[in-house]
Amino acid sequence: MSIEWVLLVFFALLLAGVPMAFTMIAVSSLYFALSPVPGFIFLIPEKIFEALDYIVMTAIPFFLLAGDLMNRSGMAEQLMSFSNLVIGGVRSGLAQVNVMASLLFSGLTGVAVGDIAALGKVEVTMMEKSGYPRAFAAAVTIASSLIGPIIPPSGIIILYAAVMDVSIGGMFLAALFPGLLMALADMLIIALQAKPRNFPKSDVARALPDLARGLKVAFLAIMMPFILIGGIVSGLMTPTEAAAVSVLYALFVGGVLYRALTLRKIIRIFANSTYESARLLFLLAGAMTMSWIFALENLSEMAQAFFAGLNASPIVIIFLINMMFIVFGTIMEPCIALILFAPIVGPVAYSIGVTPYQLGIMLIMNVTVGLATPPVGAVLFAMASIVNVKITSLIREMLPFLAIKFVLLLIIGLVPPLTTFIPRLFGL
Repeated sequence: MSIEWVLLVFFALLLAGVPMAFTMIAVSSLYFALSPVPGFIFLIPEKIFEALDYIVMTAIPFFLLAGDLMNRSGMAEQLMSFSNLVIGGVRSGLAQVNVMASLLFSGLTGVAVGDIAALGKVEVTMMEKSGYPRAFAAAVTIASSLIGPIIPPSGIIILYAAVMDVSIGGMFLAALFPGLLMALADMLIIALQAKPRNFPKSDVARALPDLARGLKVAFLAIMMPFILIGGIVSGLMTPTEAAAVSVLYALFVGGVLYRALTLRKIIRIFANSTYESARLLFLLAGAMTMSWIFALENLSEMAQAFFAGLNASPIVIIFLINMMFIVFGTIMEPCIALILFAPIVGPVAYSIGVTPYQLGIMLIMNVTVGLATPPVGAVLFAMASIVNVKITSLIREMLPFLAIKFVLLLIIGLVPPLTTFIPRLFGL
């Protein structure tokens, strides 16, 4: 069975609605059953086990659990209140608050859909009551939620670092500036529309005592990402240890200090996180069986030959890689897209001077933006369902935010210091 047929069957099953994990395992089984050595099919269970037999993989369930604990501890509302105190007084201030709250909260969840679930309804309702169109409020919330997988600690960054053999601490540091740029880009789009569309200006009081009280309440939530990144970069904690610490921190802050986590709520959170972790790890196992096929077929060498045959400039190659991964992000789980295809394009990108950190952040941003890219972006439909808005109106409001993110993706691919400057400061 040729690699062309493997890819054809894979995308056909995917478009037919077959669950991703079953699609990957089925395609792998079919490939080996029809290969010259059909006995290799009995190695698939071993490959599935090997895919999960990495100590760094244990960090992902811990971070999922910590994010869920933070989601349900009331920190979202506290971060919204603090953000409102800081920048809520300008025109379109509440929309800017939406972005700032997502920037702060993304360090707790590290997941775009998690950000939507925690903040989405709250933010859209607040903005609509203040006079913003519901579709615009939903678009701002989606655009800002895409910061989540970029700002560390982030499960998808850990996964990428494990697959591509890149320093996790270095990737966390490399993500800081691009994540901030994404937030500033969203704020710019809001500011450009504020006066022409007559967005409201809030009258929130911003006296120094109010700011101090707001910071005191939100401080513990804001500090968690800094504690974890500092622990990993300094060498005091491994990523798995940092993930476990994040769970203990979330339990202490949410349960003891904020008194928002009851025993019954904690049990439900653990049950939900166990299910989500099992689902994700099963997906990762299926992806590793597919990546084994790609390695056997030398797909990375085929990709290098293809791009070399184009005789294109580095700018064109970077543009094509961006487009490929945005498409992958729209039709499959971001982490699966990275496991399957990042090792294929890695040698191509490195050959034109793209650095490992630069490529990692660029690809993670691509598959994340793909979540909100029409016509099948998962976050678009999640938000449309949560706030009951027409998908066509939502897409129309999303277009300026997507456009500036596409430009930012190209800039990151062309300007290495955006992703390498901070890691180099720390010797990574």
